[in-house]
Amino acid sequence: MTIAIISILLLLCAATLSFSRATYAAVTAFLGLCATGLLPGETLPLSSYIFWAVAMLIVVALGLILPPAINGSRIGTPYICGASMAGMLVGLATSSHAAMVAGAFIGAVLGGIAFAKTPAGKILEFPTSKFLNYLCAKGLPVVVTMSIIGTAAAVLIAAWPS
Repeated sequence: MTIAIISILLLLCAATLSFSRATYAAVTAFLGLCATGLLPGETLPLSSYIFWAVAMLIVVALGLILPPAINGSRIGTPYICGASMAGMLVGLATSSHAAMVAGAFIGAVLGGIAFAKTPAGKILEFPTSKFLNYLCAKGLPVVVTMSIIGTAAAVLIAAWPS
């Protein structure tokens, strides 16, 4: 039970961090996913942990190579994160891992478009390559984080005592 609580706290921290520092959020979410692997009973196959570790490392590398102006920018991230989280939860409700990841992706795209349509989002010049580049720089870490959170949530739900 203690491991489940630690995992839940890590996942909640990751969800909160995704609104400000997506690189740290992905690492925190992966730690939460690894904590679910210590639960008795339901666990994921090793290949799933390796897949999400590689995805998390790509997010960390992206955070290191992006220019500081883009990496430090928080323009539109609440829209992208909120919509991605909503999409992940809709996908999680279908009990399909693919639907969860697709929901997180579609949510991030729709959140980016929604922000670009606001007066503050005019700076992104939707629909240009500037918008697409910014959406990819901010959306990929969020999609990876939300997908890891959803995967860990599915394991926690399956392992939770009835």
